[in-house]
Amino acid sequence: MKRVVLALLCILFLIIDNSIMPFISIKGIYPSLLFTFAICFSIINGKSEAIIIGVYSGALQDLYFANGFGINCLTNLLLCYLAAFIGENIFRNKRLVPVLLVGGITVLKYILVFLIMKFINISVKVDFGMVIMGIYNMILAFFIYNWTYKLSNKESMKSQWKFNK
Repeated sequence: MKRVVLALLCILFLIIDNSIMPFISIKGIYPSLLFTFAICFSIINGKSEAIIIGVYSGALQDLYFANGFGINCLTNLLLCYLAAFIGENIFRNKRLVPVLLVGGITVLKYILVFLIMKFINISVKVDFGMVIMGIYNMILAFFIYNWTYKLSNKESMKSQWKFNK
């Protein structure tokens, strides 16, 4: 049940990211609901869940990233794992550190994407927009984090896969 819910949520967030979020853009920059959710979920649920959601959310984002398929998958994997690592050492029921972490990791993601694109000789423009996106994602995380925390603590989300012999 847990994996199905996560997959459906990620697909829903991808659809919202690409259909509704551009309408609230500032100079063409808008937040990523999918990435923000993936980071918040990783902070709360640990490293093994972070790897799964990082790869899945990155693969979904790569569907709309024509120049470098796989870059979002790699960066989301690494950054979700980093968020889970940091999440082990914070109070997960408090909102301040995770919200700040989402902003910092958003900026770090776009620096990593720039470096990878530069390494494979694809030109990308880097500007102040990544900081604006980090702030935008922090605002989103302020609202999403508590919802994700409550979702992760539901009994149906805690149960693991069980198969009878």
